[in-house]
Amino acid sequence: MPERLDLGDLGEEPVATDVEPRRIRRRSLRSAGAMRTTQRIAMLHYSPIKGTVEGEPLEIYSYLGTSRLEEPLNRHPVNMVFHGHAHHGALEGRTSTGIPVFNVAMPLLMRTFPNQPPFRVFEIPAPPGGLAD
Repeated sequence: MPERLDLGDLGEEPVATDVEPRRIRRRSLRSAGAMRTTQRIAMLHYSPIKGTVEGEPLEIYSYLGTSRLEEPLNRHPVNMVFHGHAHHGALEGRTSTGIPVFNVAMPLLMRTFPNQPPFRVFEIPAPPGGLAD
């Protein structure tokens, strides 16, 4: 079982003000799950998995992501997930159900691909039967 990455409800003001926006984003992901489309891409600021923040200092993991974002992604599957914010994390990981997660933080891309512009290009496979309406 993958380890969870989570920021709980803490009493410290800087942390408490950061928790509520994360709850709103989680509800937004659940709402997006009702979309009727074959291609879904999730773009997040925070990582939904521990795998793409590994490489950062352990003490700040909970400020870089939350596993609470993984649950709606797994329940309402997406083709792939992109996030930034973890400047020293890992480039890629997967949710517990195998959804690819890509860390596209610019400092990480610049360090990993020093002789290239700081972006990546991904191809999304066409759904069976051609393009969706």
